[in-house]
Amino acid sequence: MDAIRGFVYRTIYENTQRTYCVFVLKDYNEEYITCTGKFESPKEGEDIEVRGRYVEHEKYGRQFDATSVEKLKPDNMGAAKTYLLNLGIKGFGEKSVEKVLEYFGIRILEVLREERPEEIKDVPGLRKSVKDELFNTLLGEGILSDLNHFFESHHISSKWSRIVYTYYGVQSVAVIEDNPYTLLRVAPDMLFGTADTLAEHLGITGSDTRRLEAGLEWILRSLDNQGHTCLPVDQLIGRLDDLLQTDVDDIANFIESLLEQGALYSTYYEDILYIYPPEMYVSEVESVHYTKDFLLEADPISLDIPSFIEKFEADNHITFGDAQKEAIQLSFFEKFSLITGGPGTGKTTIIKALVKGFQLGGLGRIILCAPTGRAAKRLTEATEFEATTIHRLLVPVQGSDSYDFTKNEEDPLDIDVIIIDEASMLNVRLFYSLMAAIPKEAHVIIVGDVDQLPPIGAGFVLKDLLDSDCVPYTRLNQIYRQSSGNTIVESAYAINRGEMPNLDSVSEEFSFIPVKSYDMMMKAIIDVYKREQAHVEDELDIQIISPMRRGEAGSTLISQYVQQAVNPPDSLKGEARVNGITYRVGDKVIQILNDYELEVFNGEIGVIYAITRSDICIRFIHKEVRLPIDEAHMIMPAYAITVHKSQGSEYGVVIIPFVPRYGGMLQRNLLYTAVTRAKRKVIIVGTTSAIERAVRTVNADERYTLFKERLQGRCDS
Repeated sequence: MDAIRGFVYRTIYENTQRTYCVFVLKDYNEEYITCTGKFESPKEGEDIEVRGRYVEHEKYGRQFDATSVEKLKPDNMGAAKTYLLNLGIKGFGEKSVEKVLEYFGIRILEVLREERPEEIKDVPGLRKSVKDELFNTLLGEGILSDLNHFFESHHISSKWSRIVYTYYGVQSVAVIEDNPYTLLRVAPDMLFGTADTLAEHLGITGSDTRRLEAGLEWILRSLDNQGHTCLPVDQLIGRLDDLLQTDVDDIANFIESLLEQGALYSTYYEDILYIYPPEMYVSEVESVHYTKDFLLEADPISLDIPSFIEKFEADNHITFGDAQKEAIQLSFFEKFSLITGGPGTGKTTIIKALVKGFQLGGLGRIILCAPTGRAAKRLTEATEFEATTIHRLLVPVQGSDSYDFTKNEEDPLDIDVIIIDEASMLNVRLFYSLMAAIPKEAHVIIVGDVDQLPPIGAGFVLKDLLDSDCVPYTRLNQIYRQSSGNTIVESAYAINRGEMPNLDSVSEEFSFIPVKSYDMMMKAIIDVYKREQAHVEDELDIQIISPMRRGEAGSTLISQYVQQAVNPPDSLKGEARVNGITYRVGDKVIQILNDYELEVFNGEIGVIYAITRSDICIRFIHKEVRLPIDEAHMIMPAYAITVHKSQGSEYGVVIIPFVPRYGGMLQRNLLYTAVTRAKRKVIIVGTTSAIERAVRTVNADERYTLFKERLQGRCDS
């Protein structure tokens, strides 16, 4: 390995996770060297040493591929001043630094070099809070240096040093040496093999309990992303064997011991033992219990239902079909009921009627909710009754995981009726959290399109409820939308039946732009976006929806291209560059992490309306927020988003890139979901072959869950 010393001349790029960077180093020979590294970017002006090797990049030429970076301790008073200022401590500016230098004199070099931060607390004239922060920061710099050396000695990138220090502080190296697999809990992007290799270097191999525990945790943690609440024990053992390549009997005995300790849960069904992580087991079992409680008896409201329906039809100049009337009657009669149907079948009109009917029946405390902010806003506009997101309704506990809420069985919602729209997005953990907070005397009505994509997360609650035949439900099949959007509805139903939509349609509502190459696709997307942008009142009413996030045709790269085309650099506009991404006033962005303080949640889309020195100001559907620039890792550009992110939302105009390079994502329910996001216009940019593949491809991925079977009473609860 080569080692280069110098100061950071300029930062070129840093990704949002702060795990990859490109910067220019000016070495002690006045040479400018482009460096890349899989670690947090050093700050401009810092004196550092990088270790690695020179490589020849096919596009960017000669670069230094750094495997580690170390901040060098200063060797003169001028360097000491720069070093202290670069620590970036709030309230520790030039005047405060001068007080430190005046107090220590030349001895400051020794204090910094020998890592004696405790002496900083003796400096007079500094606020205690500044001294404490300076002490902690200098202490951390020393520990970070130790971590960097530790990782480098084991040929592992030091990009995880900062996050490890954040979790384990002064004990960081000792914690990792004792159990290197703890890295997997704090570094979400670390591969199991990386931690496993480190463990081998430290003498942890084979069927060591720490290794078995980490492997099992790794497998179980992936269940939620794969849609499973559980796994058959043979599959679990097989996956662990593939991962660890160790004695199968040791794996089986380890799982058995965890079951005996109550660290894992299990259920037998049809002679197969299914293994659950505790939180999944509780969510599945308890949500079934709550549901069964509502199914015990009917609770009809005090209302002449036929007369009400007749008057509602007259007042709103509509005529309900038989299935719609059945859905209304069922909702008024049962404590728990479902309504399912595709676009245009009148689900929202039924909700509007239910709100009015329950009010007339004396049940005035009514809540309408949906999984996303945009779905809640659409519900509000369609029913003229205020709707909210499930997260806001349940009041998340700050600092906890996504399913820990203030409202629960001990502090239930104060309601008579709850109507949950876009229920195809309900995974089992969110459903459990919601059901736990609903008082037993309330009426629960669940509304959704079961043909949409399954939810992100474990289970498919809406489908399981319907398939169980235990829950009163109405399936709406007749299409009532005859005006704007009818061609969209017809195309969506054709796709859902496994038929090709009419790609030769001259309808303004549904059109297809064939392309033969990637460049043609990108040009067409930009041209269409610009054209449609001129005809929408709100930037949020036009959306590009892509089957996937990554890759050349993914939503991330499409967003970058569209931004350059529709919102290029402008000296009159505010701009901020954060983690390698440039944001400008007018840009569309999506929240990717829940922010409980600002009450903005994952998946909500907004437009930047101002950028200050410290904040990015964003207009979301429901509110305007000022997001501190140092928290901008919570957002991403959103000119294009994935189909999964679009679920529960509607847009006036939807542009769908659909080309063969999306591969396995070309599925019927994905295309159906994308098309049904549009209210007025769908434009597909792609190839006929990609659409044909999607139409004939039914996603047959099995989700391991016993929710339906528990509801049917066919397995233990």
